[in-house]
Amino acid sequence: MRYLVGILVVIFLAILGIVLLVGGGGNNDSASKPAKLSKTADYENSDGASISWTHQGQLVGDDKYRSIRVTVTRSTRKIEILSGYQDRVERTNEYPNTAAAFSTFTRALDNQGFGKERTVKQPDDRGICPLGNRFIYRLTDNSQEIMRTWSDTCLTANGPFGGGTNAVATIQQLFRAQIPDYYNYTANVQLSY
Repeated sequence: MRYLVGILVVIFLAILGIVLLVGGGGNNDSASKPAKLSKTADYENSDGASISWTHQGQLVGDDKYRSIRVTVTRSTRKIEILSGYQDRVERTNEYPNTAAAFSTFTRALDNQGFGKERTVKQPDDRGICPLGNRFIYRLTDNSQEIMRTWSDTCLTANGPFGGGTNAVATIQQLFRAQIPDYYNYTANVQLSY
């Protein structure tokens, strides 16, 4: 009888262990949550889809604060120099785009994890990495925000962007390459002090 009770206790503990491992045991740790995924290629045929990357500079006074935003749609590629914390458009330049180019671009972004989002303790990017730079990644469809994530140059664990460190540099380059004169156009934009 004592052996039977011992065997039942071992079986019970084994089942409890399996339930805790598979069910997560009620652990709310953000590292255990799977990344959400918004596939940009799902919007490649939408005339209302817009994908943007914004490079925000160091936190300084409103009169000196600058950002660079590149936005790509099926029909246009646009670069904007933004001033102040209200993102006032200081100057802009626009180039034509094609549906085939947009489709290829969205798939390249998906391959880099552009739509991956992870849960973080501080989802708000305001005030984060004040002496570094922040990068905002957005996907909208007919003015409805589908996805907005961000990363920064201070700590890769800060933002909800889930594409990883190597993806950040590749995505930046993909957006910059959409603008033929990107480096000339942004040469006088001071992001660091």
